[in-house]
Amino acid sequence: MLDPTTRAEFDQQFRAVQVLYVAMMASLAGYLVIGLALGRATGADVSRPSPLIQIFYLASLGLVAAVFVVKKLMIRPITSSSSPEEIKRFVGSFRTSHLVTYALCDAIGVLGLVALFVGGSLSQFINLLVVAFALMILLRPKRIELLNA
Repeated sequence: MLDPTTRAEFDQQFRAVQVLYVAMMASLAGYLVIGLALGRATGADVSRPSPLIQIFYLASLGLVAAVFVVKKLMIRPITSSSSPEEIKRFVGSFRTSHLVTYALCDAIGVLGLVALFVGGSLSQFINLLVVAFALMILLRPKRIELLNA
């Protein structure tokens, strides 16, 4: 049976991750508002796309890959055969691993906003922001029940 201290620590880490998730989603929503206001004001020329936009799209693909690699390496499932030390290590890295994955998702939104500033179109900005939102929704924090060891 897990000790109550470990369970309480996990609950605290989970609440912190939920707050972090909401804050990162709010920042993406803020980027959307800024981008829509800026996109309507500038009216970028779509017929001559900036070569930087292709670099931003490639960077965002790299960030998507990095998100899944980080998730695979850092967020480990807990099984019934996990030792108490492994469970404590999981609880200790739970918040950090989610912070890294959410920061990488947020970076895709930032790339979209920067792309809009350097001559990208509103649709290119929206494409990158949709990818960031989709990743955030896909990687939302899920409560993992700690199994009895």
